[in-house]
Amino acid sequence: MAEAKQALKIVKKKWLPIRASKFFNNEFLGECYIPGPEQLLGRTISANLANLTGDIRQQSVTLKFLVTSLEGDAGIADVVSCEMAPSAIRRIVRRGSDRLDESFICEIENGQKVRIKPMIITKAATNSAVHRLLRNALVSSIAKYVRKHTFESLINEVITSKLQTTVKSELKKVYPLKAVEVRALEIVREERKGGEKEGESKGEDTAKEQGSQGSQDTVQGEPEEQEVEEAQEETAAEAEVPEKQD
Repeated sequence: MAEAKQALKIVKKKWLPIRASKFFNNEFLGECYIPGPEQLLGRTISANLANLTGDIRQQSVTLKFLVTSLEGDAGIADVVSCEMAPSAIRRIVRRGSDRLDESFICEIENGQKVRIKPMIITKAATNSAVHRLLRNALVSSIAKYVRKHTFESLINEVITSKLQTTVKSELKKVYPLKAVEVRALEIVREERKGGEKEGESKGEDTAKEQGSQGSQDTVQGEPEEQEVEEAQEETAAEAEVPEKQD
C-alpha cells in the first residue's frame, strides 16, 4: 500500500488560452483546463463569427477551429469549417419559391479537398428541368471558383459573400434567383477503413464528375440555351392554367 501511494503523482492543471491564427488577428477563442500546453494540440473549439469580426450581421455563422501549433502556453488554432445557422436558412426561404440544396467535394488551390454545401433559392416555383440546369451550373461554377483559392481565402470569400455573389450572377442566366448561400464549408480530413476518404465511399461525388449527395436530379452536361428556353416556356404555361375547383 505504501508503494502504491508513493507511485501516485499529483498533476496540477491550469487554464491555458486558445487563440485564432493571424488570419483572424490572433483573436481569443477560449480556454482549456489541462496539465500542459502539449495537450492543446488537436483540440477543437467553435466561435461565432460576429464575436471575431464585431459585425452583428454575421452572428448566424459559426466557425470551427483546430489547434495546430503553440506559442508559449497558448494554442494557435486554424479554421477548419464554417456553418450557417438553420434559423438563418429558414428566414430566407419563402412560399412560392424553390429551395435546391447541394453537397459535393472539390479541390482548392493546393490540391486539398473540401466539402461545400451550397443552397439556391429561386424567385418563383419552377420545374425539374430548370432544377437540373441550376444544379449542373452551380456545381460547375463553384468548382471553378474554389480552385483559385486556399482554404483560408475561401473562408474569407464565403463570409464576405463574394463567392455567393459571383455564383448568383452566373446562375441568373439560367433562371432568376432570390439568393445563393453556402450552408457549410469544411476540410475533408479523415480517412475511412479501406483507405476511402470521407464522401467517396458511395460513389465519387467530386466536382470533376459533378455529382451530388443532396441532388434528386441527375446532373448532366453544361446548360444549353434551348433547354433553358423550353423549361421557362413550360413554367409559364403551367402558371397560366387555372386550377380546377372541386
